Amino acid sequence: MFGRLFDRAAPLWRAASTLGDIIVVNVLLLLTALPIVTLGAGLAAAYDAARRLQADLDDGAARTFWRSFRANLAQSTALWAVVGSIGAALLAGWILLPIPELAVMKTLISAVYLLIFPFVWALQARFENTVGRTLRNAAALAIARLPWAGGVLVIQAVVLAVTIATWFLVPQALVLLLLLGYPLAVWASVPLIERALAPLLPAPEPESAD
Repeated sequence: MFGRLFDRAAPLWRAASTLGDIIVVNVLLLLTALPIVTLGAGLAAAYDAARRLQADLDDGAARTFWRSFRANLAQSTALWAVVGSIGAALLAGWILLPIPELAVMKTLISAVYLLIFPFVWALQARFENTVGRTLRNAAALAIARLPWAGGVLVIQAVVLAVTIATWFLVPQALVLLLLLGYPLAVWASVPLIERALAPLLPAPEPESAD
């Protein structure tokens, strides 16, 4: 019994290892967010690291994150200049234009933005493309694969709601959620994102019979 408890393949150890990886990625994402302009590269690296770690294609959370960050730095910075500006404009619209007649339009635009947002960074981490084509592909993918995109949006909204509820109801547990940060939502979203991306990925080659 005790041998199984300390077996690193046991569910308890795997869960602890996953939580540790999420915390590492969150710390690195926060570091890359400090200059603000490099946040896009940090987001692409977070999605890439989560995918690789879940698929056992990594060589450690930190190394995987930094390798992806460096590879995506230039393109993701340009993407962030566009995506971040749109997000800032939407936020300003909610704060500066509290007009009831505009609420429906602002809600719809914000929902579309949030649907597309994760796919921008997932696509950037997986494919080489121009800024414009990556944005168009992210929008087309989110709309064409709406059930999966909607699932991603629900997951990320639930993580945010749980964090806010914990803040008010169980503040003692808030530290853990803050340590996990946005990468917790990324980790939970990756399986759905991969399902949405499946039609764009090459089919695995069948294994040859011996």
